[in-house]
Amino acid sequence: MPLPLKEFVQQVLLENNRASNIHAAVHKAWNTAVNRYPERGSWQRKSTFRALVWEEAIRELNSLGFEDSAFKLVSHRDTASFIIEDAVLFRFKHADVSLATSNYPTSEAVAFDDHDVDLYGYRGLQRVELCYVLDEFENEIIWLGISARANGTWMWKIELNSEGIVPEAELLPLEIEEMDPARLASLKQSSRDSEVEDKKKKDNQS
Repeated sequence: MPLPLKEFVQQVLLENNRASNIHAAVHKAWNTAVNRYPERGSWQRKSTFRALVWEEAIRELNSLGFEDSAFKLVSHRDTASFIIEDAVLFRFKHADVSLATSNYPTSEAVAFDDHDVDLYGYRGLQRVELCYVLDEFENEIIWLGISARANGTWMWKIELNSEGIVPEAELLPLEIEEMDPARLASLKQSSRDSEVEDKKKKDNQS
């Protein structure tokens, strides 16, 4: 299995408006679940509602394949993933603000980001996670995007919005102040003069 490459996955998401369609599908699933279960605030286990959101999201994401033949649902055991263009496989997960997800440590869960291992009978797919992050009260989605890991180490992320992919801020180079050679010579001379003056003071004191 190859390591997931950010530029490649991003290109796959941009084709056929997949990024914006995925964003719309997940938010529709979230809103459906919220409206369907108004009593969720009194539930003892937050994971109960997350499971219901997952069910709605899988249903909405699966519908994207009706108009995009390269977007396919893959069921395995009691969960599901999606494969795009027979190249990228992703699963849908809730994550915290560090984009860390939680799984019961089955062998498949542990192997998901071990890219030396093939899963689900597919070879050569780049495996990533479609993650959603909630605010502290779990009232709304504050981040949605793709996250990639390798053997437990976080690698990169791609944020999705209604327009597609959120562009990352460019790292601008720090401006380096140009030093005037004449000023530099003056500073050096001043420093040398100061040293001479200090020496004279010490000699006079002795």
